Amino acid sequence: MSDHAPSDRERWEELETARLLFGLSVEEQLEHGQLSAAVSVDESLSLEQLVASLDVTWSGSESMPLPEHLRLAIRLRAEQELTYNRVRPATSGSMPSRPGWWAHRYLPWLVSAACLVFAVTRWNSDSSVRPVANLTEFRAEIISSAPDVQRADWTAGPTPISGATGDVVWSSQRQQGVMRFQGMPVNSPTQEQYQLWIFDKNQSDKTPVDGGVFDVTTEGEVLVLIDPKLKVQEAFLFAVTIEKPGGVVVSSRERLPLLANVN
Repeated sequence: MSDHAPSDRERWEELETARLLFGLSVEEQLEHGQLSAAVSVDESLSLEQLVASLDVTWSGSESMPLPEHLRLAIRLRAEQELTYNRVRPATSGSMPSRPGWWAHRYLPWLVSAACLVFAVTRWNSDSSVRPVANLTEFRAEIISSAPDVQRADWTAGPTPISGATGDVVWSSQRQQGVMRFQGMPVNSPTQEQYQLWIFDKNQSDKTPVDGGVFDVTTEGEVLVLIDPKLKVQEAFLFAVTIEKPGGVVVSSRERLPLLANVN
């Protein structure tokens, strides 16, 4: 963006930060699109990387103070989002091989901001994780009482597991759901774990919402509580991958046995 005036660059930075942390209005999306035409791919991906990597632990002395205009923009936008209760964190983009200068300068600030927004979203949401004593009853309760309940059967993914069946029950309004499996192989948590991904119509298919890591500990029917790490606005697809212990931030999708399409 070297050909743009400093004010244009600063405005793009504000909009890009807001897009990644909260989401943009229609008017802001148009303005963001106009300013983004002059942004390098590396710079844009570096910003997206920050929010996709919320589990990054920052250390060292290379971090630099966040520019005043961004500090104020984040604070004001956060206040607006919390006031109107429409915080919409999003993750987008895969890890670039060579992060740009933006990532190194602002990573501590943006990760802190993203984590703060995430924490507040989870605090304010009706979906606060709570113990569920009986998942069978909880699943039935969602089906009977959630006005926006979605239900979809598991189908074979690119790397299917023979004989695996089941379904997903989900409510975006409640941010709660249950997965049901039959015929899923018991996994060894020290070697690999299953991980759910929730695809949202309001964000890139490249970075679905992490729905939680889980284990299958017994043969036969298994029920698993869905644990979304970010708020899901409008789910249209659920996917189960097999990952390393603890799961991943961005999946390669090399092992994707199950899909559930709610459209």
